[in-house]
Amino acid sequence: MKKTFSIGGVHPNDSKISSGCRIEVLPVPGTVYVSMLQHLGAMANPVVAVGDKVKVGQVIGEPSGFISAFVHSPVSGTVKSIGPRKDLAGWNITHVEIEVEGDEWAEGIDLSDTLVTEIPQDTKAILDKIKLNGVVGLGGATFPAHVKLCPPPGKKAECLILNGAECEPYLTSDNRIMIERSKEIVVGAAIMKYVLGGCPAVIGIEENKPEAIAAMKAAVAELQANAKGYDGISVMVLKKKYPQGGEKQLIDAVMHRQVKSMGLPIDVGAVVQNVATSLAVYEAVQKNKPLITNTLTVTGDCLPMERQHNYLFRIGTPLSFIIDQMGGIPEAAVKVVSGGPMMGKAIVNLDATTVKGSSSLLFLTAAQTVRKEQGNCIRCGKCAEACPMGLEPFLLNKLAKNRMMDELEENAVHDCIECGCCLYTCPANIPLLDVIRIAKGDVIKIIRGRQAAARAAAEAAKAAEAAKAAEPAKVAEPAKK
Repeated sequence: MKKTFSIGGVHPNDSKISSGCRIEVLPVPGTVYVSMLQHLGAMANPVVAVGDKVKVGQVIGEPSGFISAFVHSPVSGTVKSIGPRKDLAGWNITHVEIEVEGDEWAEGIDLSDTLVTEIPQDTKAILDKIKLNGVVGLGGATFPAHVKLCPPPGKKAECLILNGAECEPYLTSDNRIMIERSKEIVVGAAIMKYVLGGCPAVIGIEENKPEAIAAMKAAVAELQANAKGYDGISVMVLKKKYPQGGEKQLIDAVMHRQVKSMGLPIDVGAVVQNVATSLAVYEAVQKNKPLITNTLTVTGDCLPMERQHNYLFRIGTPLSFIIDQMGGIPEAAVKVVSGGPMMGKAIVNLDATTVKGSSSLLFLTAAQTVRKEQGNCIRCGKCAEACPMGLEPFLLNKLAKNRMMDELEENAVHDCIECGCCLYTCPANIPLLDVIRIAKGDVIKIIRGRQAAARAAAEAAKAAEAAKAAEPAKVAEPAKK
């Protein structure tokens, strides 16, 4: 029986229209704009100046905190400007503008197609390469990969899970890399498995990707037969169910373990990485190639088959350039989404550029985007049945509208993964996700503020105690006669 998670979930039409489209290399644009914030955590600091000449793969941004990542130039050319530019959501973020001149790569990067299967036997050297090459999670959160591969003291990885579910409708880029780059993904898995102490590695793939399943199984079998360090890697076929690719849902499906509220995967012995991240790890460790490319799906029901694509793009490529390459915006499209229809975000600025985690350009029609008339909640409970986190969206919606912040926290609104299952199932067309998402952000701010205050109080108490201990001991005065 195919595995799946045990709580909630829905079954939208997968609409994998572009699954048969091989990966095409997108031409390099004349100018790129590289964001200094394309990872979870602190923004990178630019380390180049206007007028500098840069090569492909050269560092142009350094991390500014523990949770941060290096940023590299995806092209060779001249730095034209450094400053704020609007991203996909319309926020002003520091970008480095580079005018392309040729395609000269930095020294030390292996551009050959030769597969390197020997796993380096030096954990620190591996982690350094992953960090220095700016590898981040490519499943959506873009969490710096080297941090996730270093479990905190007292925690141990019992299973490495590679997420090949790609459960969002329409998206097919992960499917294509599993078909076309299967061996590199398996090598990446073996490298991460070694770093984590040799725990088993499971590659989870939904059943609607038969070519990818066959390719990954064949790659695992071949490498296990012909190279060292590949034992303990397996492919698990998962039931098609959304959101199968959610980190906590995938752990439930593979390990039958539940991550508690506010908990982390490592709390139950799991480390989850996307298959695209595994490919990036391979390129960083075995080829010394920074994360400057990724694969992106261009799709939508309003696009004919000849205009469906899976592109290998360089980060910093303007979305308008990609749209020009695929023949322009189709007449029937009224909205362009970055990501899938369930969790993706509408793009407010087509002059924005791709980042490391860009996964798709999805074109939607008016019929697909129109909001149906909202009715009254009939307490049917469908939203609660569908919630993969076991929450009660109808209750959270009511609490949020009444700004009952303590009650929202008590009912774990912060555990919402914003998957959209509640909105998808609501017969009254109540915009549950919109309301809950805002409330979740407000509650998380309150929690973080409380945690920061507690840390400050603890530090102040510690400093006072240290100051008291440093005071010279007072000599007792002689008793008066």
